[in-house]
Amino acid sequence: MSKTVVAAVIAALGYVGKLLTDAWIKHQATKRERRVLLVELQSLLRATKVSFQIQNTHAIRLFELLKARMPELDTSVGYDRTLSQAFAKMNQEERDLHAMIRSITVNSLRPANGALLKWLSGDRYFKAQYGGARELRVLAAKLAELQTHLILWNAKYEIWIIDHPERALVYMVDEQAYGTGFPSGIDEAVAQALMII
Repeated sequence: MSKTVVAAVIAALGYVGKLLTDAWIKHQATKRERRVLLVELQSLLRATKVSFQIQNTHAIRLFELLKARMPELDTSVGYDRTLSQAFAKMNQEERDLHAMIRSITVNSLRPANGALLKWLSGDRYFKAQYGGARELRVLAAKLAELQTHLILWNAKYEIWIIDHPERALVYMVDEQAYGTGFPSGIDEAVAQALMII
């Protein structure tokens, strides 16, 4: 074998090796980017969940205060309608609590939900994984549910909150059933997807 052939083989192997290395580096970078996206989603979901839990605790407390002080109040219509119907008769403590509940809707849930919608709008990978691994298929379905919920939540917010200071809550699955609920199990679906990405 001539030196020229050996040199050509070595050059070809080097070229193939570089292609494989470049492909591996690109694959790892893509995996890291996808992990970063999932961690960002996880963080947004956590912020929304904590805000909702705190708000719900305040809503229950206000609901109970109103029931105790106004036994004639019709509470069968749920938290939102009860709070808004009692708004004009609230004392200062109740108004302060109502203001906190409304502020969480306006200044915490709305921005967090908007950030989630922005994340979902920018996602070109996870929502499309209906043929991928089981964990990714589950996540894709949950993301579709989440997007539907958030779009409907925002629509209700626009008509419910902006010009109505007596309203404090935007509940989708309540006595009036205005929309779809926040998808159960989405936190677990994100955690499972993070384990395989």
